[in-house]
Amino acid sequence: MQLMEMDGIHRIEIAGRVDVNSAPALEQLCTQLLDGGHNRIICDFFRNEYVSSAGLRVFLSGLKRCRKSGGNMVLCRLKPGILEIFDMTGFTSLFPLFDSLEAANEFFRVSLSKPELKTVSRPDEVGEILIEKPTKEAAQAYAAAARQIRMDEKA
Repeated sequence: MQLMEMDGIHRIEIAGRVDVNSAPALEQLCTQLLDGGHNRIICDFFRNEYVSSAGLRVFLSGLKRCRKSGGNMVLCRLKPGILEIFDMTGFTSLFPLFDSLEAANEFFRVSLSKPELKTVSRPDEVGEILIEKPTKEAAQAYAAAARQIRMDEKA
């Protein structure tokens, strides 16, 4: 794991495996960043090979803490097998996902200059929920494209 910072955006390079052995180190790094007030985090999966349930727990915990403090955690450059893990667990609907590091950085630049939170009421749910429209649309489009690629590969 390697940590880099540019313009207040912190990038964690997720290398190798994120499993029961390595997840505590990742969790400690996320905790240090968030405790230090750094809540704009990019997790770069370019060199990642595997994510276990212990790793998924760390990412979900980090996402919740980032959002609670007004920031976000985004994932980028996931390989098809890793994307499938996030998709099967439903995490692709939670995280903003990007194909490139540039797109992930741009997400933070745009979200800082123009936040677009909308309150949406659903008749089947009690209360209201906040949906960050660009994030949700990007995540859905990415997940749909990844599913299409997997279907094409199987054909």
